[in-house]
Amino acid sequence: MVQFKLQFLMFLLFAIKQLSNSMAQKSLLALTVYYESKCPDSKSFILKQLEPSMQHLSDYVQLKFVPFGKARSINYGDAGFECQHGPSECLGNIVQDCSLHLLGDRSDKERLEYVACEMYTEAGSQGRFDCVERAMLSSTEVEQCVLQGKGTALQLESEYYTDLVKPKFVPTVTINGIFNQEIQNNSQRDLFGTICSLIPDVPPCAKHYNYLALNHVLYV
Repeated sequence: MVQFKLQFLMFLLFAIKQLSNSMAQKSLLALTVYYESKCPDSKSFILKQLEPSMQHLSDYVQLKFVPFGKARSINYGDAGFECQHGPSECLGNIVQDCSLHLLGDRSDKERLEYVACEMYTEAGSQGRFDCVERAMLSSTEVEQCVLQGKGTALQLESEYYTDLVKPKFVPTVTINGIFNQEIQNNSQRDLFGTICSLIPDVPPCAKHYNYLALNHVLYV
């Protein structure tokens, strides 16, 4: 009887833990970034806003990258794509889309590290696989994806999702699938503060607001 009670208690604790994990997963704030591989504003946002912010908020934010921006497909992709910053940007977009697809179930941190590498080096847009290999992906698989049709399908999917948002500015962000102009504007200047305004109770944000409050008391 004692053993049965112990087993039941262990099962109950496991169930509670699983439910807690499930609720935590559901409560993640979904941040989608619509960007272009050679866009200077995209590069600045990802390296100076997104990457530093995620160092503190990665446990509370679920990231999605959509590398397309103001590009457009020609004849449904059969004749390729036309991109804002030229053909090399189209190559960079499709390399990133293929790589992000192949990263599959890897963590958001790994995906962000890969995208940041591409934005910093512009390797993919130059036909190089430095960042692909750094992410421990097969350059052969990425190249096959780019050249054998899968990459085109991924870009058409990115075009579809980008067109739903119809960004006037690149990069554009959405929160939980919703575009808000005020959040968009604020995120370009202070992504960390913008996210914290939406989830103020998580520890990194609470610490941030306590620091601001203390500074206000000391200097006002």
